[in-house]
Amino acid sequence: MAVPSRAPTSRRTTISPSTAPTTDTLLIHPIGGGDLGMPPRSRAPAPVDLHGGPGDRRPLDKVFAGLGDTDVGGLLLLATTNTHGPTVRPFAEHGRRMRDLLCGPDGLCGRRFPADRVHVLEVAQPTVHAALEPTRALLTALAPGACLVTTGTGSYALGAGALLAAIETGVPSGLLPVDDPAAVYRLSDLVRPDATLHAWLLRHRFWAELAAVDPPNADLWRLLAARQRADTGPAKAARPGPELTAGDLGKLGELWPTVQAAFFERLARGEALDHSLLRAWFTHRIAKLSKREAELIGASARAVLDELADRLSDGGERGDAALIRAARLRLAPAPAATSVELVRDTEFVGFYADATTHAAHLAPPEAHRRPLPGPLLRAADQWEQSDLLPRLLRHRGLRPWPVLGSGDVLVLLGVGLTPEHDTADEGGLAAVREVLDWAARQRAGLARPGRVRLRLLASDETLDRAGRWVTFARATAPAGTLDAETLGPYPTGPADAAGITSALLTDLRDGGLRDVDEVLLVVNTGKPVMVNAMVAAGVQWSLEAACTLRVSELGLDRALHSVIRDGGRGLCRLGMDARLASLASAAMRRLDTRTAWQLLANGSPALTAVRDAAARLHGDLYGAVGPATGPSARRALARERLTLIAEVLADEPWPACYTAVEALRPGLFGWRQWDDLRRGHWALHALNGLRNETPYAHLLDRLRVEKRSPRPPAPARVVALLHRAIGELGAAGPGDRGLLVRFEELRVRLDRLAAE
Repeated sequence: MAVPSRAPTSRRTTISPSTAPTTDTLLIHPIGGGDLGMPPRSRAPAPVDLHGGPGDRRPLDKVFAGLGDTDVGGLLLLATTNTHGPTVRPFAEHGRRMRDLLCGPDGLCGRRFPADRVHVLEVAQPTVHAALEPTRALLTALAPGACLVTTGTGSYALGAGALLAAIETGVPSGLLPVDDPAAVYRLSDLVRPDATLHAWLLRHRFWAELAAVDPPNADLWRLLAARQRADTGPAKAARPGPELTAGDLGKLGELWPTVQAAFFERLARGEALDHSLLRAWFTHRIAKLSKREAELIGASARAVLDELADRLSDGGERGDAALIRAARLRLAPAPAATSVELVRDTEFVGFYADATTHAAHLAPPEAHRRPLPGPLLRAADQWEQSDLLPRLLRHRGLRPWPVLGSGDVLVLLGVGLTPEHDTADEGGLAAVREVLDWAARQRAGLARPGRVRLRLLASDETLDRAGRWVTFARATAPAGTLDAETLGPYPTGPADAAGITSALLTDLRDGGLRDVDEVLLVVNTGKPVMVNAMVAAGVQWSLEAACTLRVSELGLDRALHSVIRDGGRGLCRLGMDARLASLASAAMRRLDTRTAWQLLANGSPALTAVRDAAARLHGDLYGAVGPATGPSARRALARERLTLIAEVLADEPWPACYTAVEALRPGLFGWRQWDDLRRGHWALHALNGLRNETPYAHLLDRLRVEKRSPRPPAPARVVALLHRAIGELGAAGPGDRGLLVRFEELRVRLDRLAAE
């Protein structure tokens, strides 16, 4: 990509009521060499001078002069305890001296504060990670009405840590450029999350919720919602029109394409129902070969696949993965074909074995952060190429995201000046290598292999250095894994944050980066105003691309080697949290409890409590009890689970039947116990039979030999069976609604977070 010759128009942002200091505003200032009178980027020892003069003004002198008569209620000095740079004493010692002067009779830099209004926070080292937690604790204790963080001097990492701490604690915060205090701005003013909900619902295929927020297209969204739960009834009942032709409705009314769509759209979610869909999809895939594939593999291989499909279709069989492994040995001479590839692929068989344990959905979401098996990815691509959804969306002016993502991660990295002591730029190139390694590790956990999309932000002064970094990155990355470009040049004036953010977003929109699966921000390099604008643009882009956001910090260790550290999830408070909470609440409405848990794991610490609550609810709905749990306690837990399902899934009969059985066995009742229990309880036996009639279990198996039109049972019938089953499990008690009450409380909390 050619470097744009234009630069965004510089725009001064004056102090507005939302960012103006008040008597309850805390000014946060990271102490750097400028406060001591050291030349910029200096590494040589020099005398310390905290006062300066008319021709040599200190950062705080500029800030206080820029604020004029407007006062602040307190001052927090961030100072490191390690020794580094041009001073043999730690900055913390100089910070204590500055506090004494600021609270003394003559003040410092033209201001004087009461002794209880100046705080020195001593930080172990100049990193975001080191500054975040102590600053968060102090802000929680002080509870200021707002805070202003100086920027453009001192350690950028300390200021970034303070800003993240303010965001995480909910303190309104602004960035105050030392060289132009009137140009104060807030990151939150540069981010516009309000118009992005539609994108999140569309990318993550929350069709029912799209019907509520997009009434003009609600007819399509409702049909797609039915398709995602493998229900062809609404498509068969719909009347054709110009947007949905008879051919479209006919396709949406076919069961096998519908099951395929449900499987691929839900594949990465990992719910219990999704794991069962894997068995249903795989069994039908090897049983219903195309004519071309059947001729290709020959009669003996077809016989092996037919036998395997028959045994997998038998609801009484156990050890499904062992059956596949045994079939693989018998298929060794068979030629390559999609069905044979599935059986032969050890990665797929391992994935299948994990998924069909009836306990895989209880593992933490991060335990399954890994690529999907290659045969599944190729099958998904083949299905998506023939799916009618992309065409239907294009006709309505919309564009879908890839069903299993792109596998690409977008890395935004600012480029600063080359240090004078490192003319060969060895440190800069080592930093690029660290960033690429980190990005590759993040990419390795995505559903499909993709590329690192590296975008380097440069100014006029750093354009050449950025070009060298791009050349180095392209030369060292494995073939096909990297797409690297330089963006800019961007201006670096103190008042240019809004202009840089706008220009960068334009470059991202023009750069074909909509389908990235993650946005990775690397902070602590380049001009502060450019890095701040990059952060704001990265947050906004993750909202528009409807993907997760990760932040890392690029710095040096004690040996002055480049290192990269996790920067936390605090920036998710600027919009991502609300989107994740909205999707999690929608998932809860379908009892997709693991999906909710998984979504909330991508948010800031503000979502930790609801994520933990979602995890507990998921475990209490599906989890196994210990051997010491007696029969009466098991029955009481079963009543709780069925009460929740009867209330929440009252309008979704097939998911209700499947979830009801999955919630009871084998977690509460082992396989033999379950067989004994349902033989003595008519409603439980009926629910088990209906569960086996769902597309998630054995419906496709039976339709291969039966010719009938599958229809879900009436919702009222399923609800009645659930209530009768609750009665069969014992006398009703006040605890029966315990799980339901917790579910409703969690939904309220999620909806409140979604509205923020």
